[in-house]
Amino acid sequence: MLPSYDYIVAGAGTAGCVLANRLSEDPNRTVLLLEAGPRPRSLWVDMPAGVSRLIFPGPHNWGFHTEPEPELRNRRVYAPRGRGLGGSSLINGMAFFRGHPQDYEEWRAMGLEGWGWDDLLPLFKKLERRDAARSAQRGTSGELQICDPLYVHGSTREFMQSVQALGIPFNPDFNDGGPDGVGLIQFNIAAGVRHSADKAFLYPVLGKRPNLTVLTDAQVARVLLDEQRTATGLEIRVGGRLAQVNARREVILSAGAFGSPQILLNSGIGAPDTLQQAGIPVRHALPGVGRNLQDHMYIHHTFGCDAESSLNADFRGVRAMMHGVRYLLAKQGPLTTGASQACVFMRSSDAVTRPDLQICFRPVSWAFTPNGTMEIGRNPELTVSVCNLRPKSRGRVTVAGGDPFAAPKIHANYLSTSWDRDVAVKSVRHVRSIFQHQPLKQRVSAELAPGPRAQSDDEILDYVRNTAQSMHHWAGSCRMGRDADAVVDAELRVHGVRGLRVADCSVIPNIVSANTNAVSFVVGEKAAALIP
Repeated sequence: MLPSYDYIVAGAGTAGCVLANRLSEDPNRTVLLLEAGPRPRSLWVDMPAGVSRLIFPGPHNWGFHTEPEPELRNRRVYAPRGRGLGGSSLINGMAFFRGHPQDYEEWRAMGLEGWGWDDLLPLFKKLERRDAARSAQRGTSGELQICDPLYVHGSTREFMQSVQALGIPFNPDFNDGGPDGVGLIQFNIAAGVRHSADKAFLYPVLGKRPNLTVLTDAQVARVLLDEQRTATGLEIRVGGRLAQVNARREVILSAGAFGSPQILLNSGIGAPDTLQQAGIPVRHALPGVGRNLQDHMYIHHTFGCDAESSLNADFRGVRAMMHGVRYLLAKQGPLTTGASQACVFMRSSDAVTRPDLQICFRPVSWAFTPNGTMEIGRNPELTVSVCNLRPKSRGRVTVAGGDPFAAPKIHANYLSTSWDRDVAVKSVRHVRSIFQHQPLKQRVSAELAPGPRAQSDDEILDYVRNTAQSMHHWAGSCRMGRDADAVVDAELRVHGVRGLRVADCSVIPNIVSANTNAVSFVVGEKAAALIP
């Protein structure tokens, strides 16, 4: 038996790091932060361009896959998740978009008081440090450093010009008002180094707060419940052995859109039929656990271009070594930023009231090799990814049963609605229209993918089914709400269980119209404000 704590936070990911920081501000509270992975120590974690290495399974990446996806030719789609202090903020693209204000107003309209745009804006401002802020909408004194890309390639600027040639306006700040138009992506990067959740919220207070304990390499098996359905602690595996740790006040699950429902199900909290199929005794019937899973699926495009427009040659051979030295010595050059430096938020059709497509541009191309690595293209090429920001398809997370530490079973259920299939086809046509405008048009020699064979709606959809991948923006599997299928209420308390909350992207009822990095931070901030 390990010592008891007032609060136990299970998962030191994005939300968990924020939550542990805020809870431990009160010296009269004792807080235990558990993390299944290690403390990260890697150049690839620090270097923003290191995401190209971190995307693969390894010490900091669980490397999950979905179950066969029926609408994607039964392909198993890769689903990386962060592992270690910082969670997915260790391995993601660092793009920082709050999302559209209307996203949050829709949450409020569902009866989720306290989750509207006006409620969350002060929390977004509280956590961020935006040095170049020129608007009252932005924060300037928070822990998380937000910056524009330190390096912008010339073809990135030409992409933005071609988008503007379509009549789409330039947006100087996607986080001031809402993501609409074309502009540069903002990142949580500090002086050329990835500013992950652990760097921003954990390390500055470790050793300074004796009431905060962090335990790494400690994986949660299940929540401990008493006969009154009160969470009393957690069963964990640490050092190869099972142990119990007790919470005097509350247990908070921050294990992510896969991990949090997995822990609940392994604890006997979920739909009775799901639990019975897994051989898990039912402790509390809660049918929504693991359901409502959402993600942004992306469609990849590749264009051949002139040598000047692509970075491919810079990331191979001697040039790559020179960029590496430049980064190590001066924190300058293309290794200081994520792969995408600019994007456009636009509408797929006149039927939608706010942007529902995100198109990200990259002056580089790559291919995944059979031995599980990424190889930069040998010819000069540009790439674009486009995703449907508000998919209607819903998936689920289940467990195999027996072993609580086995990988969760992930069913994304991509393209399961006619709406999503229609938007997928339209999105490809929108990408093509951008490349038909100058100055990009004169730079491009050929569309390599989807390519000339994908012209009709059916041909385009066939390409999508064969190639579409995950943007890794998983959310919704422990949905907030007031109805019978909701898992937590507006204060993030698990329905029907005392002393247990969930605080991560799994609680999001509808996925935001942007990357989920920023909202993960604000969920942790909001949870801290809710917990007495």
